[in-house]
Amino acid sequence: MKPFGWLSPPQIKPTELIVNICLWMAAGMVLGIGVAWLALRLPVVREWFIPGPVIVILMVALFVSGLILHCLFARFSTPVALFWLILMNVLTGLLFACIFSLAGTALALGVTGAMFAISAVVAHYAGSNISGGGYSLLMLLVGLSLTALVNIGLHNGPLEWIGCLVMVLLFGLTTAGSRSRIQISARELYMKEFTTVQACAIHGALRVWLNMANLVFELLRLATWVIDAIRSR
Repeated sequence: MKPFGWLSPPQIKPTELIVNICLWMAAGMVLGIGVAWLALRLPVVREWFIPGPVIVILMVALFVSGLILHCLFARFSTPVALFWLILMNVLTGLLFACIFSLAGTALALGVTGAMFAISAVVAHYAGSNISGGGYSLLMLLVGLSLTALVNIGLHNGPLEWIGCLVMVLLFGLTTAGSRSRIQISARELYMKEFTTVQACAIHGALRVWLNMANLVFELLRLATWVIDAIRSR
Protein backbone atom coordinates (compact mmCIF):
# COMPACT_ATOMS: atom_id res chain seq x y z
CA MET A 1 0.00 0.00 0.00
CA LYS A 2 1.43 3.40 -1.01
CA PRO A 3 0.63 6.65 0.84
CA PHE A 4 -1.81 8.96 -0.90
CA GLY A 5 -2.36 12.40 0.51
CA TRP A 6 -3.42 12.21 4.13
CA LEU A 7 -4.26 8.49 3.91
CA SER A 8 -1.58 6.52 5.70
CA PRO A 9 -1.41 3.66 8.21
CA PRO A 10 -0.14 4.37 11.72
CA GLN A 11 3.59 4.01 12.26
CA ILE A 12 4.84 0.77 13.73
CA LYS A 13 5.88 0.95 17.38
CA PRO A 14 9.00 -0.99 18.50
CA THR A 15 7.07 -2.69 21.31
CA GLU A 16 4.32 -3.82 18.94
CA LEU A 17 6.97 -5.15 16.56
CA ILE A 18 8.82 -7.24 19.16
CA VAL A 19 5.53 -8.64 20.52
CA ASN A 20 4.57 -9.91 17.09
CA ILE A 21 8.05 -11.25 16.37
CA CYS A 22 7.95 -13.26 19.61
CA LEU A 23 4.51 -14.60 18.71
CA TRP A 24 5.72 -15.69 15.27
CA MET A 25 8.73 -17.41 16.85
CA ALA A 26 6.49 -19.17 19.40
CA ALA A 27 4.14 -20.29 16.62
CA GLY A 28 7.13 -21.64 14.73
CA MET A 29 8.14 -23.78 17.71
CA VAL A 30 4.60 -25.18 17.93
CA LEU A 31 4.76 -25.95 14.21
CA GLY A 32 8.05 -27.77 14.73
CA ILE A 33 6.50 -29.92 17.47
CA GLY A 34 3.54 -30.72 15.22
CA VAL A 35 5.81 -31.73 12.34
CA ALA A 36 7.86 -33.95 14.66
CA TRP A 37 4.66 -35.60 15.90
CA LEU A 38 3.57 -36.30 12.32
CA ALA A 39 6.97 -37.76 11.47
CA LEU A 40 7.07 -40.06 14.49
CA ARG A 41 3.44 -41.02 14.96
CA LEU A 42 1.69 -41.30 11.60
CA PRO A 43 2.37 -44.62 9.80
CA VAL A 44 2.12 -42.99 6.36
CA VAL A 45 4.97 -40.61 7.15
CA ARG A 46 6.96 -43.12 9.20
CA GLU A 47 7.27 -45.49 6.22
CA TRP A 48 9.79 -43.25 4.47
CA PHE A 49 11.14 -41.66 7.64
CA ILE A 50 14.41 -43.61 8.04
CA PRO A 51 16.48 -41.62 10.57
CA GLY A 52 19.98 -42.37 9.22
CA PRO A 53 19.77 -41.04 5.64
CA VAL A 54 17.11 -38.46 6.52
CA ILE A 55 19.41 -36.77 9.07
CA VAL A 56 21.98 -36.10 6.35
CA ILE A 57 19.31 -34.92 3.90
CA LEU A 58 17.74 -32.59 6.47
CA MET A 59 21.09 -31.14 7.54
CA VAL A 60 21.95 -30.45 3.90
CA ALA A 61 18.48 -28.94 3.36
CA LEU A 62 18.89 -26.67 6.40
CA PHE A 63 22.37 -25.65 5.27
CA VAL A 64 21.17 -24.81 1.75
CA SER A 65 18.11 -22.97 3.12
CA GLY A 66 20.35 -20.96 5.43
CA LEU A 67 22.72 -20.17 2.56
CA ILE A 68 19.85 -18.95 0.37
CA LEU A 69 18.53 -16.92 3.30
CA HIS A 70 21.99 -15.42 3.82
CA CYS A 71 22.32 -14.41 0.17
CA LEU A 72 18.78 -13.34 -0.70
CA PHE A 73 17.15 -12.16 2.54
CA ALA A 74 17.08 -8.50 1.48
CA ARG A 75 15.13 -9.41 -1.67
CA PHE A 76 12.44 -11.48 0.06
CA SER A 77 8.90 -10.19 -0.24
CA THR A 78 6.57 -10.82 2.69
CA PRO A 79 4.97 -13.99 1.19
CA VAL A 80 8.42 -15.42 0.42
CA ALA A 81 9.64 -14.50 3.91
CA LEU A 82 6.62 -16.24 5.45
CA PHE A 83 7.23 -19.34 3.32
CA TRP A 84 10.90 -19.42 4.35
CA LEU A 85 10.01 -18.94 8.01
CA ILE A 86 7.65 -21.93 7.83
CA LEU A 87 10.26 -23.95 5.92
CA MET A 88 12.96 -23.38 8.55
CA ASN A 89 10.62 -24.48 11.34
CA VAL A 90 9.43 -27.55 9.41
CA LEU A 91 13.00 -28.66 8.67
CA THR A 92 13.99 -28.08 12.30
CA GLY A 93 11.05 -30.15 13.54
CA LEU A 94 11.94 -33.01 11.19
CA LEU A 95 15.60 -32.89 12.20
CA PHE A 96 14.70 -32.96 15.89
CA ALA A 97 12.42 -35.93 15.23
CA CYS A 98 15.38 -37.77 13.69
CA ILE A 99 17.70 -37.10 16.61
CA PHE A 100 15.45 -37.01 19.68
CA SER A 101 12.31 -38.71 20.91
CA LEU A 102 8.97 -36.94 20.61
CA ALA A 103 9.11 -36.09 24.31
CA GLY A 104 12.60 -34.61 23.96
CA THR A 105 11.59 -32.62 20.89
CA ALA A 106 8.44 -31.30 22.57
CA LEU A 107 10.47 -30.38 25.64
CA ALA A 108 13.19 -28.40 23.84
CA LEU A 109 10.92 -26.67 21.33
CA GLY A 110 8.12 -26.23 23.88
CA VAL A 111 10.32 -24.48 26.44
CA THR A 112 11.76 -22.22 23.73
CA GLY A 113 8.29 -21.43 22.38
CA ALA A 114 7.02 -20.70 25.89
CA MET A 115 9.97 -18.33 26.41
CA PHE A 116 8.90 -16.35 23.34
CA ALA A 117 5.21 -16.43 24.27
CA ILE A 118 5.82 -15.15 27.81
CA SER A 119 8.23 -12.52 26.48
CA ALA A 120 5.50 -11.32 24.10
CA VAL A 121 3.05 -10.96 26.99
CA VAL A 122 5.62 -9.09 29.08
CA ALA A 123 6.46 -6.71 26.23
CA HIS A 124 2.77 -6.09 25.54
CA TYR A 125 1.96 -5.05 29.10
CA ALA A 126 5.27 -3.37 29.94
CA GLY A 127 5.24 -1.25 26.79
CA SER A 128 8.09 1.22 26.54
CA ASN A 129 9.15 0.67 30.16
CA ILE A 130 11.60 -2.06 29.13
CA SER A 131 14.82 -1.06 27.41
CA GLY A 132 16.44 -3.17 24.69
CA GLY A 133 19.12 -4.69 26.91
CA GLY A 134 16.76 -5.16 29.84
CA TYR A 135 14.17 -6.90 27.70
CA SER A 136 16.75 -9.25 26.18
CA LEU A 137 18.03 -10.13 29.65
CA LEU A 138 14.47 -10.70 30.85
CA MET A 139 13.80 -13.03 27.90
CA LEU A 140 16.86 -15.11 28.79
CA LEU A 141 15.86 -15.22 32.45
CA VAL A 142 12.38 -16.41 31.47
CA GLY A 143 13.84 -19.13 29.27
CA LEU A 144 16.32 -20.30 31.91
CA SER A 145 13.64 -20.28 34.61
CA LEU A 146 11.30 -22.34 32.44
CA THR A 147 14.13 -24.77 31.72
CA ALA A 148 14.79 -25.24 35.42
CA LEU A 149 11.13 -25.55 36.43
CA VAL A 150 10.16 -28.00 33.68
CA ASN A 151 13.21 -30.23 34.00
CA ILE A 152 13.05 -30.32 37.79
CA GLY A 153 9.32 -31.01 37.68
CA LEU A 154 9.75 -33.86 35.19
CA HIS A 155 12.88 -35.22 36.91
CA ASN A 156 14.79 -35.12 33.63
CA GLY A 157 18.37 -36.19 33.15
CA PRO A 158 21.42 -34.22 31.95
CA LEU A 159 20.64 -34.65 28.23
CA GLU A 160 17.24 -32.99 28.56
CA TRP A 161 18.76 -30.16 30.58
CA ILE A 162 21.49 -29.61 27.99
CA GLY A 163 19.02 -29.70 25.09
CA CYS A 164 16.75 -27.08 26.66
CA LEU A 165 19.64 -24.85 27.71
CA VAL A 166 21.20 -24.92 24.25
CA MET A 167 17.91 -24.02 22.55
CA VAL A 168 17.06 -21.25 25.03
CA LEU A 169 20.52 -19.70 24.91
CA LEU A 170 20.82 -20.04 21.14
CA PHE A 171 17.48 -18.46 20.32
CA GLY A 172 17.56 -15.99 23.21
CA LEU A 173 21.00 -14.62 22.39
CA THR A 174 20.32 -14.61 18.65
CA THR A 175 17.10 -12.66 19.18
CA ALA A 176 18.92 -10.21 21.46
CA GLY A 177 21.62 -9.70 18.85
CA SER A 178 19.02 -9.14 16.14
CA ARG A 179 16.92 -6.47 17.87
CA SER A 180 18.65 -3.34 16.64
CA ARG A 181 18.90 -4.60 13.06
CA ILE A 182 15.27 -5.78 13.16
CA GLN A 183 14.06 -2.28 14.08
CA ILE A 184 16.20 -0.68 11.36
CA SER A 185 14.94 -3.16 8.76
CA ALA A 186 11.34 -2.63 9.85
CA ARG A 187 11.75 1.13 9.51
CA GLU A 188 13.28 0.72 6.04
CA LEU A 189 10.56 -1.72 4.97
CA TYR A 190 7.86 0.61 6.30
CA MET A 191 9.25 3.61 4.45
CA LYS A 192 9.73 1.64 1.23
CA GLU A 193 6.48 -0.32 1.06
CA PHE A 194 4.27 1.40 3.69
CA THR A 195 3.61 -2.07 5.03
CA THR A 196 1.89 -3.51 8.11
CA VAL A 197 3.30 -4.57 11.45
CA GLN A 198 2.75 -8.25 10.62
CA ALA A 199 4.86 -7.97 7.48
CA CYS A 200 7.66 -6.36 9.49
CA ALA A 201 7.29 -9.00 12.22
CA ILE A 202 7.57 -11.85 9.69
CA HIS A 203 10.77 -10.35 8.31
CA GLY A 204 11.99 -9.80 11.87
CA ALA A 205 11.37 -13.41 12.89
CA LEU A 206 13.13 -14.59 9.74
CA ARG A 207 16.07 -12.34 10.59
CA VAL A 208 16.51 -14.31 13.82
CA TRP A 209 16.92 -17.43 11.66
CA LEU A 210 19.25 -15.47 9.38
CA ASN A 211 21.50 -14.59 12.31
CA MET A 212 21.52 -18.23 13.37
CA ALA A 213 22.56 -19.22 9.84
CA ASN A 214 25.30 -16.58 9.93
CA LEU A 215 26.47 -17.97 13.27
CA VAL A 216 26.69 -21.49 11.82
CA PHE A 217 28.65 -20.23 8.81
CA GLU A 218 31.07 -18.35 11.08
CA LEU A 219 31.58 -21.48 13.20
CA LEU A 220 32.25 -23.53 10.06
CA ARG A 221 34.72 -20.91 8.88
CA LEU A 222 36.45 -20.96 12.26
CA ALA A 223 36.59 -24.77 12.21
CA THR A 224 38.09 -24.69 8.70
CA TRP A 225 40.69 -22.17 9.83
CA VAL A 226 41.63 -24.30 12.86
CA ILE A 227 41.92 -27.45 10.73
CA ASP A 228 44.11 -25.65 8.18
CA ALA A 229 46.29 -24.26 10.96
CA ILE A 230 46.76 -27.74 12.45
CA ARG A 231 47.61 -29.26 9.06
CA SER A 232 50.15 -26.55 8.27
CA ARG A 233 52.23 -27.38 11.33
